[in-house]
Amino acid sequence: MFNPLYFMLGADPTLFHTIAVIKIVLVALMGVGALAIIVLVLCQKGNSGGGANAITGVQETYYSQNKGKTVEGRLKRWTAGIAIAMAVITITYFILQSIVSGNV
Repeated sequence: MFNPLYFMLGADPTLFHTIAVIKIVLVALMGVGALAIIVLVLCQKGNSGGGANAITGVQETYYSQNKGKTVEGRLKRWTAGIAIAMAVITITYFILQSIVSGNV
């Protein structure tokens, strides 16, 4: 079937089918990432511990200094990593969308 977009861009129609499949995979990854972020945030504890020093506002304990090695620290790192990956996936998706629509 003749498609004027393929003709104008001088591209092989299979390229656009490949981009369409990649876009579907990216949307699926965004959905999985969104669910993962929701679960990770719900697993984390709140920051309203109230254990800070009243004068300095700083809580200096051995636990707070080594918090990155605990389960809570790992959950926060995973949440940040997945959020960054979601941002990259979303930007990639919209770049592919603009290529297919011809708004490059």
